[in-house]
Amino acid sequence: MNIEARHSPENSPLALKPTSIPGVYSFVPPPRGTDLTKASRSTLLKHGVLLRRPDPEKEPRRYALWSKFVTEIWTEENFVEPIFSPGRDVPHLSNMGNKGLNPDGNYLSYGWSGVVVVGKWVGAMGVWQVPTVSKPATPIGPNSKWWSSSWVGLDGAAGLIPGNHTTDVLQAGIEQAVAPDGTASYFAWYEWFVVNPSAAVVSQYPYVKVTTIASIPVKAGDEISVVVQYVKAKGDEIGNPRPPAGPYSFGGILLVNMTTNKAVNLYLTPPPGSSLLGETAEWIMECPVGANGGTLPKFTPIEFNDAGACNVLDAPPAAYLGVELQKADTTEFQDASGIIETKVSGSLGRVNISYSG
Repeated sequence: MNIEARHSPENSPLALKPTSIPGVYSFVPPPRGTDLTKASRSTLLKHGVLLRRPDPEKEPRRYALWSKFVTEIWTEENFVEPIFSPGRDVPHLSNMGNKGLNPDGNYLSYGWSGVVVVGKWVGAMGVWQVPTVSKPATPIGPNSKWWSSSWVGLDGAAGLIPGNHTTDVLQAGIEQAVAPDGTASYFAWYEWFVVNPSAAVVSQYPYVKVTTIASIPVKAGDEISVVVQYVKAKGDEIGNPRPPAGPYSFGGILLVNMTTNKAVNLYLTPPPGSSLLGETAEWIMECPVGANGGTLPKFTPIEFNDAGACNVLDAPPAAYLGVELQKADTTEFQDASGIIETKVSGSLGRVNISYSG
């Protein structure tokens, strides 16, 4: 059986419908009148609510976000058919690109700035405001724009942290760019990056490149929520209230504009070259063309709130590390001129990234 048939809706217990991109399916909301706040775990998963129900007393903010999603956003009335388009030829990097260590022990990167937590992760999430970007003092990079990208992902830190083996990244977020005349632009995107995909792989799995989510407009100041997760297939305990062990059969991406109450909730067939190992989770501000001498635009500080990663069975101590991001590895972006353009810190359930270029 080929991979597309094995991951098709006909072989899944999930409520899915095809999109314009082969291999990408949209979860669909439940029928009108369904109360997802009281639904079973299997019903929630069927309709793409991959994040477990947070404890309203121990996790009040996360529960408020979850409740808003299942009661206001992910409804039959608010559902928008996903519309995709190519990601404007923005090249993302395969990993952070290790440039060594700062004197303070932080990593330096030619592409990424943010926090990476090492473990055995099944999912990661974060909520942040789209930053305002503007022209910096640094020279413009390739593609005649200053590019930046804020995102949440899984498995992206190969080549930076010793012992990390993954070479792919399941990720979603917001692209922010500034043109030479100072005009800023923003768009939502997702990608399942793999290293050096062949033309045949790109043709069959176009989301190995940055893919714009045209049906979710964004602007500076919008509150964005992203969840990326590996999920098992039919017959593999999809009703388990905690993420089960692998092997996993597909990737789930949920990107919500909390300001406009619009969302996409996607099921992705793994492209060749994907590992689904879950060795790292990351919260990043990226200079997509950093390896080619790019520089970031100026940006207002980003704070990823409700930032965390869940591991297999969500068990301690690794589960605690998934939110204790002050203990995680940080990396700062250094441009081709040697200027460190960002400052990063992690705390409990938060990642802060500011521009210092």
